[in-house]
Amino acid sequence: MKGNGDNGRINNSQRKILSQLAVELLDKKIQRARDESGDLVAQIKAKVREELGVTAMDIEIETMQKQIETLQKKKEELGFSKYNNDTLIHGSKAKLLVDQRASSANEKVRSLEDKKTEVVSRIWTSTTMTEALALLDEVKGDG
Repeated sequence: MKGNGDNGRINNSQRKILSQLAVELLDKKIQRARDESGDLVAQIKAKVREELGVTAMDIEIETMQKQIETLQKKKEELGFSKYNNDTLIHGSKAKLLVDQRASSANEKVRSLEDKKTEVVSRIWTSTTMTEALALLDEVKGDG
């Protein structure tokens, strides 16, 4: 790119073209160096994660998360909501068991309420103190 009879001097147009070419070449080298640097940083990061045990922790966390999911599914299969421990799923075995057991407990309450009504009524219809006290003793003895 010698000038025409100007003793090899460079003009502004030539400077512009050469500087653009230099910028393009250096931009490519910079990008390649960034890519290599990024790869190197990624490799270093992976090695540091391994050395500090973070990789093993990630594996353990993933395993535990799978165990949590499995337990939540089992819990739901039994009839308990995974979102609220007190919520029973309708039609489930757990709901059936709770309803059956609550029903027998409620039956006991109803039976005692009936007994109370009966005993109070019998005390009011008693003709002697001995009769009334016997009813009271019967209530005490039922536990």
